[in-house]
Amino acid sequence: MSSSSFFPEHKRPVPQALSLLPTGIKLDFKSLKALGPSLDLLQQLTKDGKVQRPVWINADILRGPNVPISIEVNATQFLALVQEKYPEATVSPGWTTLYVPLFPNSTYTRAMVEKMQALVGALPQRVTFPVRAVMLRAAWPHFSWLLGQSDRYSLTLWQGASDPVSVDDLLYIRDNCAIHQIYYDLFEPVLSQFKQLAMNATRKRSYYTGGSLIPLLQLPRGDGLSVMWLVPDIQGNGTTATVQFPDKEGMILLNVGLQELAAGDPVPIVRAPGGPVLTLESCLLQLATHPGRWGIHLHIAEPTALRPSLAMLAHLSTLGQLRWPVWVGTTVSHGSFAVPGHVAGKELLTAVSEVFPHVTVAPGWPEEVLGSGYGQQLLTDMLELCQGLWQPVSFQLQAGPLGQSMAGVVARLLAASPRATVTVKYSSAEGSYASVQTVLLAARAVDRTRVYYRLPQSYREDLLADVGRN
Repeated sequence: MSSSSFFPEHKRPVPQALSLLPTGIKLDFKSLKALGPSLDLLQQLTKDGKVQRPVWINADILRGPNVPISIEVNATQFLALVQEKYPEATVSPGWTTLYVPLFPNSTYTRAMVEKMQALVGALPQRVTFPVRAVMLRAAWPHFSWLLGQSDRYSLTLWQGASDPVSVDDLLYIRDNCAIHQIYYDLFEPVLSQFKQLAMNATRKRSYYTGGSLIPLLQLPRGDGLSVMWLVPDIQGNGTTATVQFPDKEGMILLNVGLQELAAGDPVPIVRAPGGPVLTLESCLLQLATHPGRWGIHLHIAEPTALRPSLAMLAHLSTLGQLRWPVWVGTTVSHGSFAVPGHVAGKELLTAVSEVFPHVTVAPGWPEEVLGSGYGQQLLTDMLELCQGLWQPVSFQLQAGPLGQSMAGVVARLLAASPRATVTVKYSSAEGSYASVQTVLLAARAVDRTRVYYRLPQSYREDLLADVGRN
């Protein structure tokens, strides 16, 4: 993008200056005085065919990190003028920032990002948020949330002249986004170094634990059916046990309980089919050394294992040993589906918030309440429980009861949040593929991208074949 202040005192007349620009146009406004007249002129030039390029309208409309006084442009007036006079532009609303090398600097806060979303969430245009690159990595959980609010959103990473931007940080952001969600406004030599490493297909990647399965396991707007759920094979028991991971890539499903293996506090363990157990810590550390693209789905099989498991995740994340998206799920007890013996719904959310908030929450309903399918009250109470949740949620649905439910269950759950997904699960012990074929195809018809499937491999292949025929 070429940047222009768009004032009449250009050395060349404005129409001539714009006609010479070979790329898109970014107009950066430091005050509102010039905005209205500039947009009027821009609209006239567009009508005359003299502006035929993408146009970004930029202004800092919120106070951001380390800025002690209010110098931002009035947000309401800026957004209203753009809507009134040049609504075809991409809006580029940012935060005022201050960064002083070698001094303590804070970063963007959750409150800053949520306030921006409240201002621009209803806009019809594409929106690109200019973010100071040197501050972004530390605030990535907030911006991961922001990007998930709309497919109209992107980030523009910019560098101040003296900002010590880390190439590793730039690579981390790139790995955790779809390519079309990020633009770069960087100085040399950082830009060239970043480009060179970004194109290296063999470099080691690191993913945000609370992030989406896109782009790690699923293409942007790609099919959720492409993601497989895999169960590792555990050999031996206890501290000497080893784990054999599948040769495919996908979500590694770990059923987690609690066990006292030696003197001391009980530790979270992974239970495998057939009885072998392995400590959760050992399992995740072994996975960290295994090449491949994985997500981790912890299913908390015993309520007492919830907080110790989250504490282990937090510990390994601090050590840099947790490099993939992590789901933490369990059967929950709440409201109309309150059933003794399961994790209380509010306890699941509280534990995640207090111990390790950087996960996707994956709650399911107790089997005891699903005899007549997913009734409206069951859905209402689950949605009430998860309302306003900051983390992504993947609601766990059983295919059998889903087939007994009224139409609209999947659609209603997905409508809870732009980042909500649904996982439909079924096992060979429950019946044949044919018995749930219609249910699976109906779920996929609601949304191809945001519906996942935990199925036996042969059932998944049957579903793929059905999808191919349709």
